[in-house]
Amino acid sequence: MAHEPPRRSRPSGNNPGNVNLLNNQHGGNQGGGNNGGNNGGYGYGGFAGFQGGSQQLRDVLHVIFKRKRLIAGVFLVIVLPALLATALRKPSYIATAKVQISTQRSDPTLQPTDLTRLETIQLNESLVNSEVHVISSRDLLEQVVLKLSPSRDGASPQKENAKTPLYGEQILTMSQNLAVTPIKASNVIQIDYKHSDAMVATRVVNRVVDEYLAYHAIVHGREGLSRFYDEQGRLLEQESRKADDAFVKFSEAEGVVSPKDEIQAKVRMVAEVSSSLRDVTSGISGTEERIRAVREQLAAQPEVVKRSQYLEVNPVVTQLGAQLVDREVDRVALLRKYTDKDRHVRDNADEIADLRTQFDAESREHPTIIAHQLYRANPIREERLHTLLDLESQLREMRARQVSLDEDLSRANRQLMGLQQKAVEFDRLDQERKTRRDTYELYVKREQEARISRAMDEQKLVNVDVVQRPALPLQRADLQRVSTLVAMIAGLVIGLAAAFAREFMSPTLHSEGDVTRHLGLPLMASIGDAKA
Repeated sequence: MAHEPPRRSRPSGNNPGNVNLLNNQHGGNQGGGNNGGNNGGYGYGGFAGFQGGSQQLRDVLHVIFKRKRLIAGVFLVIVLPALLATALRKPSYIATAKVQISTQRSDPTLQPTDLTRLETIQLNESLVNSEVHVISSRDLLEQVVLKLSPSRDGASPQKENAKTPLYGEQILTMSQNLAVTPIKASNVIQIDYKHSDAMVATRVVNRVVDEYLAYHAIVHGREGLSRFYDEQGRLLEQESRKADDAFVKFSEAEGVVSPKDEIQAKVRMVAEVSSSLRDVTSGISGTEERIRAVREQLAAQPEVVKRSQYLEVNPVVTQLGAQLVDREVDRVALLRKYTDKDRHVRDNADEIADLRTQFDAESREHPTIIAHQLYRANPIREERLHTLLDLESQLREMRARQVSLDEDLSRANRQLMGLQQKAVEFDRLDQERKTRRDTYELYVKREQEARISRAMDEQKLVNVDVVQRPALPLQRADLQRVSTLVAMIAGLVIGLAAAFAREFMSPTLHSEGDVTRHLGLPLMASIGDAKA
């Protein structure tokens, strides 16, 4: 909300020429308030909202020139103490050394194989950063302080100082002034130390480098590894002998020399017995089918067959022929006595017709009869019976063989399963024996490698190369220019901020532009300040 102008700056209401200006002032107040609200402006003495670039620049320059004394005062208050402190500060020197992490050293390997071969050091960012932490570790700095602190006689360091507060302050000061930085895209580490004495800075950096080489061998070394491999090798040798004894005892107790060969032989035997059993089974099925067919043939054949038979004329036919002849004779005699229509002649004719009919029928159906027959055993049945007996004998033989083959197959399968179980235990003992022997040999080789590696560590043959050591004269740390520049920038920024804050907090209108922005009307006239 816009502030109301002071009473002394209001136009007079009794002046006719100022009526419209007064009337428009209230509207201008409202419009100015809306304009300030919409454009993010300020009231009397406040900054306007969005305006043209030139207008904003004029406002900023106006504030700067108007409050130049305030800006200069704040600037001097901040800069002068900083310049004084910088001038009184002692000059600092930076000693720089560079070390390179290389892959030149690789631990020796005796008769390397895929199992015992040791990989060389693979450089990466994490490895370099690890070395940075090693260099800046407290243990290393303690060694540096001990080596640089002379004893009372000035010849050797004082180890008793390690527990004093002064010793801890020296380590803390050295840690603060020591900068260890890995150089990007390389395997080089830069070591910087800042001190007011160039000689001290040089000595500290050189000592840090020397202690790092020794400490690197300790950190990455294998202290006690040779003794460990020696002790473990003796234990493994005993275990290897026990494994050999267990393997020999098992082989002798079970009678197993080469389980794989024995299993293969037993598998071949099982296959042969299974093949013979299948043949016998199929033979039994075929024999049973043949026996069934022979039995059907025996059932169809009679036990005896005719050998010979004798035939003679049917006596019925003979008797009927004799009666027929007698009736024919009687007919001839009757015709001599009677006529054809006589009863006796007709009865005789009927008897002759009946006898002829019977005679014809019997002569046609049974002209002869068998007088006597001779029988004997059926030869086909006897031959089938002999075949049946042979087949049954073969069937009993094949069934007995089938039973024997079943027993052989079952026994062979049990033996095969037993051999497989023995083979598993045999292979386990053999594998354990070989593994313990190989492990023992590996530990012997590693023990020799550890001895060689320990000797290399004692000679400081590490994978660290000193690329650069500090040397006098040292480069001076140009901190005065930086401090002065920072103080000047801070004084200027704070002075400008104070000027604009003072201008923002002022509640009065100070210029014609303030009146125009506040009322939203063009300025028609202005009255200058009265001079006493």
